[in-house]
Amino acid sequence: MSAWVIFLLARAAARVELHVHLDGSIEPAELFAIAKARNLSLPDIGVPGSAADLERFVAKYRSWHRFDAVNEILGGDASAVEMAAAAFVGFQAKSQVRYTEVRYDPVRLSRSSLANASISEEEVVRAVQRGLASGARRHQVEVYQILCAMRGKSPARCRRTADLALQLRSHAMGGVVGLDLAGDETDFPNEAYIECFRYAKHAGLNTTIHSGEFNTTQSGDVHTAVFQMLADRVGHGYAAAQDAGLMQALRDRRVHVEACPNSARLHGAWALKSISAFHQQGLLFGLNTDDPASLFGNTTAAQDESIVLERLNFTTGDVEKAYAAAFDARFGPREAYLFA
Repeated sequence: MSAWVIFLLARAAARVELHVHLDGSIEPAELFAIAKARNLSLPDIGVPGSAADLERFVAKYRSWHRFDAVNEILGGDASAVEMAAAAFVGFQAKSQVRYTEVRYDPVRLSRSSLANASISEEEVVRAVQRGLASGARRHQVEVYQILCAMRGKSPARCRRTADLALQLRSHAMGGVVGLDLAGDETDFPNEAYIECFRYAKHAGLNTTIHSGEFNTTQSGDVHTAVFQMLADRVGHGYAAAQDAGLMQALRDRRVHVEACPNSARLHGAWALKSISAFHQQGLLFGLNTDDPASLFGNTTAAQDESIVLERLNFTTGDVEKAYAAAFDARFGPREAYLFA
């Protein structure tokens, strides 16, 4: 009996999510609770009186800066970080996600200029693990964390995050199981971070790299991620569909692609069609919500399934196969926790 079948038998529902960002998953109500607990005063708002105040504060920022706004509310405080991590597991449980890996930048979460506060990056990771572990116990969700190195930052900072992941990696519930490269791929392609990720991989760390997400010309970044940076998984990867040779290599090397249907839809029809190409050409891929909170992608696992079912003509069996592929590509322990 396969590990996936055992997993299914152990859980009434078995959605699996490998690509979801912590700062893109927290709803205004949770942000309000955290801001209230920290007694934060928000620019142009003051001390927030409701979740709507938090929504207004974050919504006035655009693009990448919206994530900064969320991190300002969470960052620099271990209790706030732990609360956010525990809340994330609750959200996953409501979506019937039973195995998940959540990613975030520990450097960004270590500070908040809004609160004039900071903690060490190690304290951030340990706070996330506490929150994830408590959420796992409460909701019976198996959950681990992936640390993000960020584009636009120095290779030295990437190395520092890789070393932190190596230092704290653990298969204990909520532990660190991998390293990611995230951020603005258009202005900061993969080349500057090749050495960092080769170092991490040779040290035995699982790796995934956002690549080929934003436009059709970025297939080279996917190639670099797989062949030079030695990534185990690729985040998004849509541009790969423009290169037949690369698609064959991804299939032959059994590289798992972390597809995110709602995010692909927002990027354009070309990206969504790429997920169809992954399916038609036999690549290994999963289905993920990426940044599901209402302030970002405003989606759920069920909505992402609907996108591929209705717009890409997937069958329910195809969806199940994608979750099985994701489970097989997990960075967590090979023996799934079977909650009582």
